[in-house]
Amino acid sequence: MYRVILGFLVFILLCGSGKAYAVERVVIRSITVDNPDKVNENIYLLADKYGADYKNFTVQVGDFGRSLYNFPNWYHYSYEPKLYKEDLNGDKLEDILIELVTGAGTSVSTKAIHILNQGYADFYDFHKVPVEPIADAVKRLVKMDQKGDKITVVIGKKKYVVDYSRFGYYTPVDRPGYGSIEGYEPKGGILYGTTNVFVTIPEAYIGGLTVKYAWDGKMYKGKSVIFEKAPYKESRSK
Repeated sequence: MYRVILGFLVFILLCGSGKAYAVERVVIRSITVDNPDKVNENIYLLADKYGADYKNFTVQVGDFGRSLYNFPNWYHYSYEPKLYKEDLNGDKLEDILIELVTGAGTSVSTKAIHILNQGYADFYDFHKVPVEPIADAVKRLVKMDQKGDKITVVIGKKKYVVDYSRFGYYTPVDRPGYGSIEGYEPKGGILYGTTNVFVTIPEAYIGGLTVKYAWDGKMYKGKSVIFEKAPYKESRSK
C-alpha cells in the first residue's frame, strides 16, 4: 500500500523516451509572516519538479491548506520563479503575483505573470484575474520603424529616434523587434513589465521598454510605456 505525502518521489516513464525521471512535489517559493498568530497569511508556491522544469502548480494560502488554488497548466523553466504579495488594485487587500519563466536561452528569458486578486470575503478568498502579456501591450501601444540608420520608436505623441550606426554593432541595420528578455515586478502598488528592443539577438540591443499596468475592473492592462535608449558605443575596428 502506497502513501502519498508531500515531497515523496515517484517515478514516471516518459512516453517513447525509455528513461525514468523522478517527479518531486516541492515548495519553490514562499512568503511567510513572522507571527505565529498570522500563519493563515503565509503564501506557498508548490509544483511538481521534472528535472529542471516545474509543472502542475498550486498556490497555498495559510499553513493548514484550507485554501488551495490549483493551476495544472502553468509551466516554469529551470530558474527560481518570483512570488510577491502586494495590493495592486487599490482596495487595500494584498494580492498574489507569480512570475514564471516560459523560455530561456542565450539572451532569451521570456516570462508569464499570474495574479490572484484578494476578495472581500476573507483572507482565503482569491481569484485569478487576466493580465495583458507585455508583448500584447507593446504591440498595442508602441510603433517602431527604420529608415537607413535611424530607428524610431513612437509611443502616443512621444517620438524617440536612435542612430543605429552609433552603437558600433557588426550586425547590419534592420527593422527593430521587441521581446527576448522580459520581466514583471510590482513597485509601490503598481505592476510594471519590461522588455528589450533589438535589431538582432543577442548582439544588437538598442534599448528597453517599461510598461506601466493598471487595473480596469476586469484585468490588468498596459496603460503607458516608456522607452529608454541603450548607451551608444564607439565604432569597433575590424
